[in-house]
Amino acid sequence: MLLTALKVKLAALVAVAGVDTAELQNPSADLVSALQKLADDQAAAQKAVQDKTTGPDVNKSFNDALGKVNDLAAKGDKDAQYVLAHWGVLTNSNINSIIDLYRKAAAQGHILAKVELAQVLLQAFPQDLDRAKEAVQLIKDGEAADNKLARRLLANLHLSGAANVGVEQSVDKAKALLEKGSAAGDGEATLGLSQLYAAGVPGVAQDNQKSLDYLIKAAEQKNAVALSTYAARLFDGDPTTGDAKPLVTKDPAKAMKLFEDAANSGFAAANRLLGAIYENGLGGNTRDLKKAVEYYTKAGNGNDGQALFRLGNYFEAGLKNGTDEKAEPLVQQNAKSALDLYRLAAQNGSAEAFYNVGVYYETGTVVDKDPTKAFAFLLKASTSGVAQAQFRLANLYQQGTGTTQDPIAALAWFQRSAAANFAPAQIALGQLLESGAGIGNPNFEAAAMQYESAAEQGVPLAMLRLASLNERGLTNIKDNKANPNLPRALAYADLAVEASNNAEIAVQYRDELKKKMKADEIAEAKKIYDSKKKPAAGAAATPAAPAPTAPSTKSGSKKSGSK
Repeated sequence: MLLTALKVKLAALVAVAGVDTAELQNPSADLVSALQKLADDQAAAQKAVQDKTTGPDVNKSFNDALGKVNDLAAKGDKDAQYVLAHWGVLTNSNINSIIDLYRKAAAQGHILAKVELAQVLLQAFPQDLDRAKEAVQLIKDGEAADNKLARRLLANLHLSGAANVGVEQSVDKAKALLEKGSAAGDGEATLGLSQLYAAGVPGVAQDNQKSLDYLIKAAEQKNAVALSTYAARLFDGDPTTGDAKPLVTKDPAKAMKLFEDAANSGFAAANRLLGAIYENGLGGNTRDLKKAVEYYTKAGNGNDGQALFRLGNYFEAGLKNGTDEKAEPLVQQNAKSALDLYRLAAQNGSAEAFYNVGVYYETGTVVDKDPTKAFAFLLKASTSGVAQAQFRLANLYQQGTGTTQDPIAALAWFQRSAAANFAPAQIALGQLLESGAGIGNPNFEAAAMQYESAAEQGVPLAMLRLASLNERGLTNIKDNKANPNLPRALAYADLAVEASNNAEIAVQYRDELKKKMKADEIAEAKKIYDSKKKPAAGAAATPAAPAPTAPSTKSGSKKSGSK
């Protein structure tokens, strides 16, 4: 039963926002009352959290509403059947139950049910020709009934073409449908026109000015994505290319107003971007961590993976507003809450969150150590391109922890992490290349290149490895003979001493090296040192989680951070 499946899926608590009763044709008073009561309880619960008071039990409120909607659906209420199916889609419930409910509502002429049924059929059964034909007919019926979603879907079908189901490829027809929707006030259709002119396709030449005009119009029509996209361009201003003037000049104040409008519409990404702006004091705004937490929380409530990840960072390290003894505590350190947020963030697509959950299981933080689970989470983060995860995964393969020992796989992941300029991986890869472990013969030149990349980032260990290679003459082998380069070795040793703040091992190595060098060699070493010395070079360490970076206001940007 779909009812049973929904009861255990609390993500459906946001579903009421996905049902706009204004789009239903004469819904029953009982249905409207059930949805309104749920919406009111959710709003009250949200306010209670903010006010730190006790609010309604949202789980009970949802189950009460669900029971009423289910009873109405069983009695043949087409709107209730539609709502129940719609909630089922949002919670990934049983696909056959969802289709059955949509069909029942569609058979009674419910346009929204027809259009959403078409989406389900196309997405769930892309290779089923009969269902595809049914979906296309449902979309055409919806467009004929002036449904804006059906109109956009039909436009997309015309853009790609689907001759086997009776839809010809026609940019002109797609454009005409989007223009019709735009003229009717559909901001999503207007945004589609903006994207069409931005990309340029056969039959529609790229036109950045037209694209911008439609973007602005979509924003004026209160389309949340358009508001946020236009705001991002205003926040930074378009880049200048050659002598051409930018189409959008920098206006952070106007951008903030648009971001706020998008956020107030419930657009999670806009709330997350506002959180980043206030967290970092961007665009002339005063840094305000309290506001940052509020906006990230709103975005997290909208299942924004990046915002949930950032909130996890706050709970992992704790957060105070200020740096002195009078600093206001904003978030109390709580590793369990951090892990819960990281899990939610991972469920909502944050690769960095998969990494952090993996580290929790690897280190036994809050949970029992579980190398197998650690491996699984780190693998997901690694395949998404998180360099820190790739490094830790390589170590697991190398040690046979949580997986079968596999030196070849370890080497491959060290290489991927090193290619992303992650210094610890560059050092580990350099050591493998230097020793020849798992690769056959040593490759000293390749090892030196890896150490050099890490040394450029200020890592003392990499500098000492380079010093050792040069001392032994392994970076310059001729006629199978090593050719020591003591001046170069000393230069790297001096750099290591400075970068490590006079670490004992670095100082001892440098002093021992100097004892066997001539004055002219030491002078040559000084020249090499001066040529390589960088101001404010700092030691790098293997982070326990992705290091904080200043978030970008560009749409879709990634933000990472931990302590």
